[in-house]
Amino acid sequence: MIQMDCTCVQRRHCIPTEVIEVSDHAIEKVGDILRNYSRIFMVADENTYEVAGRRVEEILRERGILSHSLVLPPPALPNAESIGKVLMEAGRDRPVYDIGAWSLNPDYILAVGSGSLNDTCRMVSYRLGIPYGVVGTAPSMDGYASVVAPLLNGRRKIVYNCTIARHIIIDLSVNARAPYPLLLSGVGDMIGKYVAILDWEISRDRNGEYYCGQIADMVLRATDQCVAAAASLQERDVSAVRAASEGLILSGECIAFCGSSRPASGTEHMIGQTWEVMDVEEGKVPNLHGIEVGEGTFTAIEIFRRLYRETEDAPLKALIEKYLPAFDRIERLQQTLQIPFTVTDRKRYTEGILRGRTFRDRYTVLQYLYDLGKLEEYADAVYEPVMQKYCFTTFRDRFPDWQA
Repeated sequence: MIQMDCTCVQRRHCIPTEVIEVSDHAIEKVGDILRNYSRIFMVADENTYEVAGRRVEEILRERGILSHSLVLPPPALPNAESIGKVLMEAGRDRPVYDIGAWSLNPDYILAVGSGSLNDTCRMVSYRLGIPYGVVGTAPSMDGYASVVAPLLNGRRKIVYNCTIARHIIIDLSVNARAPYPLLLSGVGDMIGKYVAILDWEISRDRNGEYYCGQIADMVLRATDQCVAAAASLQERDVSAVRAASEGLILSGECIAFCGSSRPASGTEHMIGQTWEVMDVEEGKVPNLHGIEVGEGTFTAIEIFRRLYRETEDAPLKALIEKYLPAFDRIERLQQTLQIPFTVTDRKRYTEGILRGRTFRDRYTVLQYLYDLGKLEEYADAVYEPVMQKYCFTTFRDRFPDWQA
């Protein structure tokens, strides 16, 4: 269990995570880390099985603690179909059928993958009441240590409260070889934290919402760490991959400490996830979560910059001003990384902003502008500056062969 004393009203934050291992060749430690379990159900997809799952499976089998494995075909989306497959395969039947016996469930679920597989196994773990952990294969999102899972349910994306991983194992030699779009996705997910914390502060001031300054500071430090490392990710620099991986994990821990995604998800996520939902509604495979969150971050930054210029609310203006240097760093970083865009059509872009306001029951600058009757004006006004300052290429043009 990880615990932290705090000065906020909660006084102490704690999560049931037992081990966080971030190191070179961490996979080789899986057997020792999970030695207290005897029937481990390993879940991977065809891609993650090849890069890490096969070796994890060998180690667990050699230790005599593997129950069985399931390898899902790509794209293994975090949807009802994937969750159903994992749930159906979780209980391994005895060789001889016993009509009076229950199926023999595993005592642990181990996800080998990143966002989609982690969230899928998290939900199955929660529903079955079985602990789970993850061998992360890419620093592509901050959900490894999170307490929530955004899952595709029908043609909607719903954020569910779920299990927290007991063990998080990040093999830097694996993460450093992750496809570059996944590395960019992790950066996109992290740069949005500046917006999320600013939104949280606004809601604290306007609505009296619970706010923890210590958690907020931890998230901002983790974001600074990722931003500083981001420019070296393309060279597969292991120290940069470590910094990004640890920053993403720390962000997830803060979600768990808080009991909600509030410290890590605000306007940027609500817009980005709305674009994801729009793809799902049209029967398309959604784009990488972090890439669309990155686009949502650039959008939120320009919304806040415009609001800073126009508002006569002195406390709000002072609050936004505190984050302007971070916004400037993000703009400079984008000139180097050039995180590709997935949404460039003006109508689709503005629809994502307008619908994003109600993606979650969460007070953000979108609700603030809506209450002023200015949200439509701002949604239309920021399109041009965002496209001019941040959109260097589209995802399809930059990664034409990418498959989820």
